Amino acid sequence: MQQLTRLLAASLPVDRALEILTTLLDDRRARRIVQRLLERVRDGASLADAMAADDQAFPKVCVSMVRAGEEGGALRAVLVRVGEFLVRSETIRQKVVSAMIYPAVLMVVAAGAIALILTFVLPQFELMFQDAGASLPVSTRLVMAASRFLRNDWWIILLGGAIAVVVFQRVMQRPAAQALRDRAVLRVPVLRGLVTRYEVSRFSRSLGVLLMNGVPASRALALAGATVGSRVFADAIETLALRFKEGEGLATALEQAGCFPNLAIQLVQIGEETGRLQDMLQEIADIYDQEVERALERLLALLVPAITILMGLIVALIVASVMTAMVSINGLVK
Repeated sequence: MQQLTRLLAASLPVDRALEILTTLLDDRRARRIVQRLLERVRDGASLADAMAADDQAFPKVCVSMVRAGEEGGALRAVLVRVGEFLVRSETIRQKVVSAMIYPAVLMVVAAGAIALILTFVLPQFELMFQDAGASLPVSTRLVMAASRFLRNDWWIILLGGAIAVVVFQRVMQRPAAQALRDRAVLRVPVLRGLVTRYEVSRFSRSLGVLLMNGVPASRALALAGATVGSRVFADAIETLALRFKEGEGLATALEQAGCFPNLAIQLVQIGEETGRLQDMLQEIADIYDQEVERALERLLALLVPAITILMGLIVALIVASVMTAMVSINGLVK
């Protein structure tokens, strides 16, 4: 977007700017996207219509902003804001994804270590226990059964896991299932604050940028609501958009939604009273972006030790079951 803005600032037509942009991009996927835009523009489509036809590459929020810029004769200024919006949105998304990588890797490594113990270490003890012919404790029999199942019937685990993933994905395509999942997530104290801050930030930034670029408020609310990932928040925004159309103030509608923090509601109310709603929405987004980072740090501070302790307990139980059996056998020998 920044490169396209610079080209348009040189008073180039949109199609010529897109043509030059295709020669400047190193990323093949981005170059193909711009090439498709160029073809549609040359066929007579506006830039907004060309972007709307490629909805996988361009969010509806950005398309609406560009359309408003074209209609208002301020396309270059709008593209600058679109670029800033995309950069900020991607930055916070990448921070969330990056924060989850380490716990995920830790879980995979720990699970792999436990699987190695069950499949390669325990079978050696199983032979020794069989030779001793002693009756093993219940905990040892359970661990040995798990080891045999993992060695002999591992394909059942893989098949069952694959089926579970497919079924879960199919079920999660239903709005009712998504709402149930998101409500369950919001009931978890550690996750509730993180999800709320993240969704409020996305909604506020999207709504503020849309209003700033001349998109009508009712349309902006619908588009901003489509940017949130939580079905709970999406449904709440859909309801508050209807109340807003009926004449309620945005702050009042947000308060009645029941899922927006009091700080966000108060800042929106101040924005409505002072005529600086767009600025206040951007301020809300900046505040909650910082809150998301702090919430992620707190979550990692809890999650990493919890995973380490859990996996350590599992390994300790396996070792304890083996040691219990060995002590039992030694007692019989004596």
